[in-house]
Amino acid sequence: MTTTTPLPPLTDRQREVYAWIVKYIATHSYPPTVRECALAFRFGSINGAMCHLHPLRKKGYLTWNVGQSRTIRTLMGADA
Repeated sequence: MTTTTPLPPLTDRQREVYAWIVKYIATHSYPPTVRECALAFRFGSINGAMCHLHPLRKKGYLTWNVGQSRTIRTLMGADA
């Protein structure tokens, strides 16, 4: 029998960013770029966006391929 460990909780801001990514993918049928994320949340830089995306990846909500555009993916069972 396989048991699944619940994902760590998100902060309010992480939940907001995650929900935006989910909605973006549902609306456009492809994932956003990190730059689009930075623009949507008015982060000062791409690095500012990454500072919000890395914790989502570490907690198991997102994944992406380094060095490739539009590879942000939500993971199954990662409901915020």
